[in-house]
Amino acid sequence: MTAILGWDVGGANLKVARVVGDPPRVDRTIERPFALWREPQRLAERLAELAAAMGPAQRHAVSMTAELCDCFATKAEGVRHVLDSMRSALPGAPLAVYGADGRFHSVPEAAKRPLLVAAANWRATAALVAEQSPDAILVDVGSTTADLIPIVSGRVRALGFTDTDRLRSGELVFTGNLRTPVCAIVSALPLRGRRCRVAAEWFAIAADAQLWLGHIRPKDYSCDTPDGRGRTRSAAGARLARMVGAEAASLREREITALARAVVAAQVAAIADGLRQIRARLKGRCPRVAVLAGQGALLGRAAARAAGLRPRPLPLPAGAARAAPAAAVALLLARDGRG
Repeated sequence: MTAILGWDVGGANLKVARVVGDPPRVDRTIERPFALWREPQRLAERLAELAAAMGPAQRHAVSMTAELCDCFATKAEGVRHVLDSMRSALPGAPLAVYGADGRFHSVPEAAKRPLLVAAANWRATAALVAEQSPDAILVDVGSTTADLIPIVSGRVRALGFTDTDRLRSGELVFTGNLRTPVCAIVSALPLRGRRCRVAAEWFAIAADAQLWLGHIRPKDYSCDTPDGRGRTRSAAGARLARMVGAEAASLREREITALARAVVAAQVAAIADGLRQIRARLKGRCPRVAVLAGQGALLGRAAARAAGLRPRPLPLPAGAARAAPAAAVALLLARDGRG
């Protein structure tokens, strides 16, 4: 059976999806945490391991966001490192690189025009959504960021095409389900009826609030913990307590719960603010539906409702929806017929 592998190479996670059949469908996905900024020289090795786990494929499609890692002096350097690693991991395999222009490019072309393919994974997911929901806003909340992409009359209507422009337009919000430091989410938290400033330290992350509230399971806490300790609810509570200069034993359970809820509420508000910025720009043309993707779909759903949108899930299997860009580039390449 002909198979296509779609890759989403990020700075903190590697995702791959396999597409088979006619019409093409996603039959398997794998998501693996990998701190690229620590070991960029091991990227090819990790990609090869994932390729072996997925089995033979006739073609490969890749999107990326890894180029922003600070182990690279420039985005161009990062893009070329990803491309070199893909070629090393998949020697001789046909490889198509997805660009922010909504087209596939050869590896040599991508290497010559690295900024065209930098941070283009959102565009692939949006193109897939546009085929199924011609009037919608894609709300893809991952471990680190939220992509908010408007689609009007079947066309992607993004205002920004670089990370900087997307941050300005509200289409990229740097808050995610796991890795965002709490001190980057809030400057203060509620404690015993008063506002308590938080420590500007990497004491706790969004995953701690999510785990404490039961929104994720310990096995879903796939990134490093800030203190190197466990991924249990009690360990997460201790990290949250430290954000207000306390120890878990000095706080009641309901007080830690209030901290966690405030963190999540602030993330929802940040994403909803991006959505409102998009709605204000599009005015009467703005879609009323939000299509949810990514592992932070709970955050996306709450933000969509807060912004006056009707949320609905991306019509893909659960694993594929979590790894939406990887699934999207594979499906788009299958339909494109090139590569």
